[in-house]
Amino acid sequence: MPTAGLIFQGLRELDIVKIGNRVSNAFEALEQNVTGVRILSTDSARISSSHHNVTVRVLEDQVIDGLPNPAPQLVELAIDGGCDDDSADVPRMDTVLAHALKSLHWTFSADQIKWVTPGAILSSADFVMATSQPDTPNPTPKPKMTLARNAAGIVERRYEFPNVDEANEVLNEQLTQKAVQALETGGQCKLYAAFLEDPQPENTADEDIREETAPLRLSVWMVTFTVSLFALPVGAALLVFNLLKGENLRLTAQAAALTGTFITLETHGAMAQTFSVIQHLVG
Repeated sequence: MPTAGLIFQGLRELDIVKIGNRVSNAFEALEQNVTGVRILSTDSARISSSHHNVTVRVLEDQVIDGLPNPAPQLVELAIDGGCDDDSADVPRMDTVLAHALKSLHWTFSADQIKWVTPGAILSSADFVMATSQPDTPNPTPKPKMTLARNAAGIVERRYEFPNVDEANEVLNEQLTQKAVQALETGGQCKLYAAFLEDPQPENTADEDIREETAPLRLSVWMVTFTVSLFALPVGAALLVFNLLKGENLRLTAQAAALTGTFITLETHGAMAQTFSVIQHLVG
């Protein structure tokens, strides 16, 4: 099984639940359906999707190929159950590992990264460089030429060079691009290639929040009508939202819970006291 991991040069308190959630987020970033997050022990977990299974282990004093001394702590990721074809719907194993490592490194800031290639150990800076996609550098600014006539009536060419800040910005972009190209052609080319397929961030404003199955959509309408019986303004708002944006069970359940809470407070005459406590806490 392909394995990769985060290397720490000292012992740290690592929460296996948080690690499992970060790997799950990496699956979701690749638009893969997460089917389970199992915490096997205090130092191991298994995260499953429709096509892959990632096993995470937190190890100590681990001998790693490419390091002269055992690593004090290693978060190892092993993947199986996937396929390495060119299907657009199923990401490659190394792609899943690369995105999981990026998510974990963003949270825990490891000292070094162990990649699937035998003996491939990247520093934190190299890993960030390899998993970044810098923008295409702007073209090198060229001096602008203008024609002007001097006092003697002779036409002269005058050149206006770019300012220092503009030239420095373009130079930094070109140096970054060259560094990424060097990594792409080196031993970490597969790691960099995995992020060339990084999906574009979804536009949450146009996200379809409608429930996928008919029973769930029917449940939304039943809860909406129930809320309308007790609080007509809230029910009417949910009704309009369902018609315009689609049936969303989570939103409807939250609205029902809040409505029930305020009705209970009003029934027991505790509404004013509750708002007084909230105002005291906030202000």
